[in-house]
Amino acid sequence: MQIDQLILGKYRLLEYLNSGGFSSVFRAREEMTNREVAIKALPKTAYPSSRLKFLLTEFQAMSKIWGHPNIVSIHTVEPAEGDYVASIVMEFVEGKSLHELMGEGALGLTDTLNIGMDICRGLKAAHAHKIMHRDIKPQNILLTTEKQAKIADFSIARIFGDTTEFAETVAGTRRYMAPEQTYGSYDFRADLYSTALILYQAATGRFPFSGGGKEIDKKKAAGEIEEIERCPEVLRNFLQKALHRQLSERHQSAAEMYNELERIHQDEYVKQASELIDASANSSSPKLAEALERYRKTFRLSLSDSERINQNLFFQRRQKEEGSKREKLLTQVEKHYTLAVRYVESKSYVNALTELHKASRLCIDDQGLSRMVDNLFQKLNPLNISLSENPTVEEIVSLIQKLPDGESMDLRMWLDHQAPEETTDITPIQPQVKAAGSYRHLIEEASPQYLLDQVHSDVQYPHEEEALHIFQQIQIYEQQGRTRQWLTLYNKLGKFYQKQAGNFLKQDNLELVANCYTRARFAYTVAEKHRLARNNAKKGADYYTRLARQFELQRSWEEAGKCYILAAFNHGCANMLSQVEECHRMATVCYFNAAESAHLNNELQTAYDYYLLILAIGEKMSVPTKMVSEAQKLMSEIPVVT
Repeated sequence: MQIDQLILGKYRLLEYLNSGGFSSVFRAREEMTNREVAIKALPKTAYPSSRLKFLLTEFQAMSKIWGHPNIVSIHTVEPAEGDYVASIVMEFVEGKSLHELMGEGALGLTDTLNIGMDICRGLKAAHAHKIMHRDIKPQNILLTTEKQAKIADFSIARIFGDTTEFAETVAGTRRYMAPEQTYGSYDFRADLYSTALILYQAATGRFPFSGGGKEIDKKKAAGEIEEIERCPEVLRNFLQKALHRQLSERHQSAAEMYNELERIHQDEYVKQASELIDASANSSSPKLAEALERYRKTFRLSLSDSERINQNLFFQRRQKEEGSKREKLLTQVEKHYTLAVRYVESKSYVNALTELHKASRLCIDDQGLSRMVDNLFQKLNPLNISLSENPTVEEIVSLIQKLPDGESMDLRMWLDHQAPEETTDITPIQPQVKAAGSYRHLIEEASPQYLLDQVHSDVQYPHEEEALHIFQQIQIYEQQGRTRQWLTLYNKLGKFYQKQAGNFLKQDNLELVANCYTRARFAYTVAEKHRLARNNAKKGADYYTRLARQFELQRSWEEAGKCYILAAFNHGCANMLSQVEECHRMATVCYFNAAESAHLNNELQTAYDYYLLILAIGEKMSVPTKMVSEAQKLMSEIPVVT
């Protein structure tokens, strides 16, 4: 065949590529379509009748795996002219062979892993069709311009039948054969051993066994891998397993080998991307995004896989930064508290208050709350409290004289109304309203984002693990300013909780049903899916009401009251004002029952807290119930110090 010759009336030969003992390969152009192809011309001298079976084997093998991205595809087989028995028209791979590339020196770890995974993908497809290549070597691995590997030359492939599992004919290139392949009785795993030889050579620039043919065979059989320390550390265990002298200790399938390479490949991307993200902490987001995109293309990861990994890395960095900030904050707070303790021991109370003030300011971000704390400490400082452990009457009188006029008047009124015998039995209490310490009772003043952040800070059930993962992705997108993505994920979170509510309903777990509908409502509200938010709010209110009635039957008054408050909150979102009023009314009844029980048991602090909560609920009602006025009356009977 001559260059520029038109053969078979439709292929023009453009370039001679190479030749072997059984074929010559040309680059050609298909005239009708103008596409470039490779033509493998098979001479009659190399294929007498006794060798035609090998030719048919290659045709049959390639037809079964046509179109796989990591296998060179056959377009067609044409009858030959003149001295040739046939011409195989194949995909033209515009790049180098792996043999040519390795001739330029050792490959980088990323290229080695990418090529190894490509070869394994091709072998997985071939082995699935019971095709063993038997001649995996660098010359038969062709690379595209993007270094995507494609397995070529299935001329000595073995196609196993339904009853055969082992090949016995010695075939292949001796240097790249598996130990068992030299002696016969071998299977698909021989292709994997050859792949491992290629990867060692690609990563180090040298063959793992030195010497001549027989010497190499002995070293393979003994498992004497030379200079394994020249391999990248992450590949050493992989190669020691893949080149093990015992067949049972190696990878048992192309899928197993691929999975291990993929794990190493992903770990390496995570390592490099993590270093880049950490080093770019103060860089602009566009520059970091561009750099990560370059890494993605280098590692040939899909966009979805790289985004998933990057999101986890961003989240880990955020957790690390927050943990570091928290440690520094705790160290500073501990320092102020230590000083405060010392000042108290030396009775320097003003200095102690100053240190406590500093500690409080460190822990408060909200400006309004900061002003409140500042005002509180400003009021406390002038008192200059200096009572001893056993204060004298003079010290107490001195302290009372420093009280503001209104407070000293309250104290006198309280003393005037106390009989001597009563004061000996009653211990004044300082009320600390429990409602101020529970997010469920501040729920109406908080944003849905804040509430979701709070509920995901304490994972108690298995379904909350998946919800937390979605919420963590949302936080990463928020940090990156990617509004559309985090709104989409809030919608996904709403759907997730709505589905979970249905699952728990089948289990008759009313608390988790109501809980999930309420969380779905929070997520849909942020996602601006207002109709869905209202629908879930209605369902949440319904199930909290049903749960409250169960608690009433059990006389669990506090739990019943909480459920009615949450039901009212959901009814409010759905704009069902009459139901809000009714739930508030029922909540005051439940809390009054709880307060009355505590009062009778002389648990004055607990009773006082419930009465305060009833008054807070009453402020939200258009027509407060009798329980509100009764609570106010009973509160006045409890001695309180300020």
